[in-house]
Amino acid sequence: MFKRLNTALSAFTLLASVFLSTLVPLTATAVPTNLIANPSVETANAAGTAPLNWQTDAWGKNTSTFQYKAMGYQSNRSVYVEMANYTSGDAKWFFDPVVVSSNTDYTFSETYESTVKTRLVAMSIDGAGTASYFDVNVSVPVAAAWTNYSVTVHTLASTKSLTILHLIKNNGWLMTDNFSLNAPDGTTPPVVPPVVPPVIPPVVPPVTPPATGIVPNASVETAGTKAGQPANWTGQKWGNNTPTYDYVLNDGHAGSRSVKVTMNNYKTGDAKWVFTPQALTRGADYRFTAWYKTNTVPHVVAQYEKDDGTEDFFGLPDPEPAANSATTWQQYSDTFGVPKDVKAVTLFFFLSNNGWVQTDDYNISPYTYTGFNSGMVSLVFDDGFEENVTTALPTLDKYGFKTTHCFATQYVEGKPAKVKLVQQIANDGNEICAHTVTHPWLTQMTVAQQDYELQHSRDYLRSIVNQPVNDFASPYGDYNAAVNTEIAKYYQSHRTTDEGYNSKDNFNAYRLRVQNMAPTTTLAQFQGWINKAKADHTWLILIYHVINPNKATLDEFDTYKPDFDAQMQWLSTAGLPVVRWDNALTQLKAQL
Repeated sequence: MFKRLNTALSAFTLLASVFLSTLVPLTATAVPTNLIANPSVETANAAGTAPLNWQTDAWGKNTSTFQYKAMGYQSNRSVYVEMANYTSGDAKWFFDPVVVSSNTDYTFSETYESTVKTRLVAMSIDGAGTASYFDVNVSVPVAAAWTNYSVTVHTLASTKSLTILHLIKNNGWLMTDNFSLNAPDGTTPPVVPPVVPPVIPPVVPPVTPPATGIVPNASVETAGTKAGQPANWTGQKWGNNTPTYDYVLNDGHAGSRSVKVTMNNYKTGDAKWVFTPQALTRGADYRFTAWYKTNTVPHVVAQYEKDDGTEDFFGLPDPEPAANSATTWQQYSDTFGVPKDVKAVTLFFFLSNNGWVQTDDYNISPYTYTGFNSGMVSLVFDDGFEENVTTALPTLDKYGFKTTHCFATQYVEGKPAKVKLVQQIANDGNEICAHTVTHPWLTQMTVAQQDYELQHSRDYLRSIVNQPVNDFASPYGDYNAAVNTEIAKYYQSHRTTDEGYNSKDNFNAYRLRVQNMAPTTTLAQFQGWINKAKADHTWLILIYHVINPNKATLDEFDTYKPDFDAQMQWLSTAGLPVVRWDNALTQLKAQL
């Protein structure tokens, strides 16, 4: 069984009702209850490159240019986005999400000019920080002169904050200004003649693509509109616990600010600081870095917002706190990939126990694996489910696949029938690996207890299969640096449940990365993992548990037998070698 990410954010499909949409000539109106900070974009950020409390975002295959214009509607500034080389995706300016009431009508208005039809989309965020999107108007008309657009939308019972995305998804440009978001008051603003717009010279798009994936307010130096919270960041939690969120002053890694979450009264769930999800290049790999201090062991996860409105999570390795980690800033750095069905990504440190973690200076940058001579895949079966002799072994033998099976020996020792099944797996040419004696949480044991779990399981398995037992898989993926020190006394390698691919540049024999198979793993996902390992020349380890022929009794770690058979049949044609864990280690270590 693998480590479960302690987060239970669940996505939902947001349904919204649009009650009023009008396109009118330019208007002048007072908006006494405007919720948008910096609504006329007159106030610049510290760098002077963008309006304060505003963000840009672009994704897909296109060339997008963002400008903070020194002209506007009856003001000095506006925001401008131009798109060229459009194939897919979109680009937009948008204001920081603002707190709104649920089940309430809000009127959004702006003035704009454009050379192409554009689109208006609302982003609604619930109490757990989950963002969902719905169309307000899929075809906002071209506007050759400054034109006011106004629309009223109805928030859901779950909506806690909201922003509006006026986006462009075609070659052309869009310029916007004079924004408002407020409760309707029933008044009709006076009509004034449209203003003749200035002549705007064409903008030559840059040769390089837009810089996507930049963490907004990455050093948390810019305060948000909500007290005690940096712009583009929110504190989030779930479960039964009491977190405290601090926006720390005069204690940053590079600047003067940082964010800190402290967990108390922990029973279930987690807590974290989270930055606004960003659109990254689909199918690409990235390196995530950040600086942290902590008095415990936090966890790190990438949260994926998918096209179908659901969310998924990619678990990165836990930080390894040093002896002085509570007082000295340390850098965390690891890699993740963006699935092709993911439209936005955020990453965060989270706590699922009492303690605190303080973070700063986040960064996401493109990453390319340093591959081996060729790619390979290893199939590993956890927990000692000996019934796989009848469910998995015949399929594996059909295609000549030799695999690795990891046993917790308490399920075998003293049980002659189970011993025979383990021996049958070994005699069939498969590797036997150790998975402890009692399947415990190793980080919660004394060194003496750890050593018993590690040594006895190895020695017992050796005695019944008459072959070396040199590799180890930690139960629940639970380990730390101290546990790895003990593992290294007895084994040549340690397989975690940390997700990813093993390459030359990240190779660590005691922190081997995997992809975890589940009942929900689709054939397309499986094929994507295999194809990526083949293309990047990396080592992919797939973790299976029970291969279950009964769909009605599938557990959360099982694989349905017809799905397994389809995966193995496709793998037999994929052109990626299937190699036992121990044999893969031998081949790859020679290339390091």
